Amino acid sequence: MEEPRYETKKDYIVRRLRQKILDGEYGPGDRLKVRQLAQEFGTSEIPVREAINQLAATGLVTITPHVGAVATPVSSEDLTEIFEIRSALEELATRLATERMPSEALQEIERLAVALENAVEIGQEAEELNRLNRAFHMAIYRQSRNQRLVHMIEELWNHAGRYPAPLTGRDDNTYQSLREHRAIIEALRSRDAERAARLTQEHKNRAMQRVIALVREHESSILRRR
Repeated sequence: MEEPRYETKKDYIVRRLRQKILDGEYGPGDRLKVRQLAQEFGTSEIPVREAINQLAATGLVTITPHVGAVATPVSSEDLTEIFEIRSALEELATRLATERMPSEALQEIERLAVALENAVEIGQEAEELNRLNRAFHMAIYRQSRNQRLVHMIEELWNHAGRYPAPLTGRDDNTYQSLREHRAIIEALRSRDAERAARLTQEHKNRAMQRVIALVREHESSILRRR
């Protein structure tokens, strides 16, 4: 098994398995089979079990007697909580960034906005669109110069990554998001912190409503099949 020297086998498995869950390789409700994971990571079952227990303590994994470990199922209620916190934190980060941002940072933010617009026009996959979308927003938040705040936003964004992506392609929702990005940039350029923060909150709330609607529709379809 390939692993950095400073990591134990358990820590390595925790890091890799956590990323697999957040990336959606293991979707909500998927079983985490200890023997299969041990073979995948080239180790015994003991560090795999320890890693699963550690991830269960964080809420990413659920362990049920007689069933085993699964990637924790997610719900519209979970997503609502995540987005409500994100909306408040990202509004704050935008306000701070507007006040502290050097001109060269704004140029990078504009470059990312253009890259996303071009990706939409040439029909890039949703995964790439949402990667660029995240890069655009995080480029703003990093200018808040508040590392704790940025870390909290990134962690919440990681968890929300298990849900439907907000940008899917050349549709009305995507083009509206691009227009909102441009409005945020204009507020940043004019150093209007309150407007930039308000636009960010409205932008996030609209995305939240759309994604939650998709999750609720999925929940309803599951109930109808039961």
